[in-house]
Amino acid sequence: MKGNKSRWMIVDGKEPVIVIPSLTFAFLVLIGLIVFLSSAIRDREELRMQSEAERSFNSVFLAMQDSTTKALKTMNDEKISGIGVYSSQGRKVLSLGNVPMTIPLEIFSSTSGKGDKGTGTATYNEKSGMIEYIRYSRLTILLDTGELTLSENGLLPSPIDFPDVLYILFDGQVYHHRLVMVKILGIISTLILIGLFFLVLSIYSNNRHYRETLAKQENLVNLGQAARTLTHEIKNPLSAITIQLALLKKILPKENLSDLVLIEQEVLRLTQLTNKVSDFLRNPLGTPVVVDLFELFSILIRRFDKPIKFTCVDHEQILIDADRARSVFENLLKNALESCNDRNPQVEVVISTDKRGSVHILVMDRGDGIKAGDEKKIFDPFFTTKIHGSGIGLSISNQFIKARGGNIRLYAREGGGTIAEVILPRSVHQKKMIEEESL
Repeated sequence: MKGNKSRWMIVDGKEPVIVIPSLTFAFLVLIGLIVFLSSAIRDREELRMQSEAERSFNSVFLAMQDSTTKALKTMNDEKISGIGVYSSQGRKVLSLGNVPMTIPLEIFSSTSGKGDKGTGTATYNEKSGMIEYIRYSRLTILLDTGELTLSENGLLPSPIDFPDVLYILFDGQVYHHRLVMVKILGIISTLILIGLFFLVLSIYSNNRHYRETLAKQENLVNLGQAARTLTHEIKNPLSAITIQLALLKKILPKENLSDLVLIEQEVLRLTQLTNKVSDFLRNPLGTPVVVDLFELFSILIRRFDKPIKFTCVDHEQILIDADRARSVFENLLKNALESCNDRNPQVEVVISTDKRGSVHILVMDRGDGIKAGDEKKIFDPFFTTKIHGSGIGLSISNQFIKARGGNIRLYAREGGGTIAEVILPRSVHQKKMIEEESL
């Protein structure tokens, strides 16, 4: 069982390294697929537009064989503004409707053009909403040569400029609208995928956090059961030792009583530790009463032999069990005073309020600070960096503060040291909350 549990912990530790890159790769593939489909649809629309242009040109050109009037009617039906046949030099040879005298043929050699000599090129004008479609002719167009004279050898003079380029100007708003819709749908689909990606990451992160919290709670339950048993088993021998010490004090001569001091101190330390464990395990709420922070800290500060600077503008009040409040803030002051051994920790207490009606109690020091990697373990039961510490004080304090709807956190102080910040609602707001809950 231990082997399976350790393997599970190793896999769980490597889980984000596997899951997050896999999710990222999957969503990148989906985004790439959307880009590919959007590009394919745009290419299809362009080929469709070229096909419609070819069909319209053929319809008008065939109608011209009958009459100009029929050709103009066909152009109107097909929403064509003009068609033309141009020479290989770009000069107009035959036209109907609104067409330019010459056209630039450099577009076929331009690398940025949308077409080539085989498929043609199309240019959309956003102002007029028209498309100019130009391509080289794939058919021989027969024109009347008029008074064209052959050379002495019976061949046509060279160079001769035969018609070679087809031109059509037609309404392209429908085509442009389809392209815009494809672009918009592609962008929306990409944004939706990105949103889903972050949503999945958030769900995964929350689930992992819940699993870690559940694991901690299970550990705390197991720890609580063990602690109850140990506390009960320890208290009985301590009671017996205390009674025997009292008897020894009466029996032994006065010159030997000093030998019992060490035993008495260790018994007292163990008794206090078991009491703290009991506080940690039982209901942390206690009996809430209105506690004046100014009066509380004025009493607590006098209990320590080192100087503590205290700043409090008003007599702020909170609703909390008096013994638990004394335990929390006494523990924070004790930790701040013991934050270093070779110098004065310069402990300072500042009490202030914010606009939301919360009281902020800051216990600050210039000690050695929090070591890297210990931030997440600070409130774990029995975690301590002190030689003679039990590691239960901050865990109990955290439980007491959270029971009153507050929060406690420790973080590095600018310039060195640590800040222990406790945030609690004012007593007025807390009373109102309790009254509303009772209703």
